[in-house]
Amino acid sequence: MSEQSTYTIQCPQCQAELQVALYDSINVLEAPALRDELMANQLNAAHCPHCDFSFRVDKQLLYNDPERRVMIYWFPGHEDAYNQNREDFLRMMDALGDALPEDFDPPVVHLVFTRTELVERIFLLEADLNERIIEYIKYMMYSRNLEKMDPRRKAILFNAEDSTEDALCFVTQDLETMQFDGMLEFDRSAYEGLLEMFDDEEKTAHLMALFPGPHISARTMLIQDENQRSDEESTS
Repeated sequence: MSEQSTYTIQCPQCQAELQVALYDSINVLEAPALRDELMANQLNAAHCPHCDFSFRVDKQLLYNDPERRVMIYWFPGHEDAYNQNREDFLRMMDALGDALPEDFDPPVVHLVFTRTELVERIFLLEADLNERIIEYIKYMMYSRNLEKMDPRRKAILFNAEDSTEDALCFVTQDLETMQFDGMLEFDRSAYEGLLEMFDDEEKTAHLMALFPGPHISARTMLIQDENQRSDEESTS
């Protein structure tokens, strides 16, 4: 079921103290309207009666899709806080596992740090696309053109709306302006070829090693690799 809690927050415009009911989790099988609110950027919206200002509250949220046996945990935070966020997430997953019956097959749980990642992951799952292979495609797109596609400055996002039977579409986003500034296409038959290629025990293990999760992100992986190289060079 979907769960709400009451939180004390400040209006970002007039700083008045407000008591608001916000969702901690949503079950989109039981309440599909909440999925629509999330995708329309209306979930966990608040309104200040003092200054008439409306705004969205970004907070931790568990997105539960029982039909697809998938959960997505949105933990808003900067990527620099990745390790701490991951530890908190794993503690939560341990508690969830302890609460489930022993014979219950647990759902797959994803971790995302931004609302954009959350929406993108929902679109991927609903399109029945393999999220690791999609991130592998992004990894190739970044790696082939790092000068123009610096992962610190550019995000590549799956574009469900413009994807077709022949091509998967991606948009590029400038992370300074947050504007979408380009489109990339990837042949769907090539995606199917990657699915077939990685349907092999050894190659699947390689893909899992590249994107072990729970946060599956080519961009984050590339940034972390660059940081590690910089650290190694500074100590050599």
